[in-house]
Amino acid sequence: MAEHDNAAVLERAKALANDDGFAWELDFGEAGLPRAKLRGQHFLSEDRQEEYLERARLELRKEVSNV
Repeated sequence: MAEHDNAAVLERAKALANDDGFAWELDFGEAGLPRAKLRGQHFLSEDRQEEYLERARLELRKEVSNV
């Protein structure tokens, strides 16, 4: 079974996290200030990011096997 490239897995993981109400990482603008408001944001730890990456890999594998 072919593995998906890292960019596709990361894109899917970020979308899954966003759907669950989590921000993947803090996005800084050119001035070094956060682009989004920090209040109310929920960020993922590295462990949680790994969980979402694994979920993304599983979903992508399922999609390929269903084709």
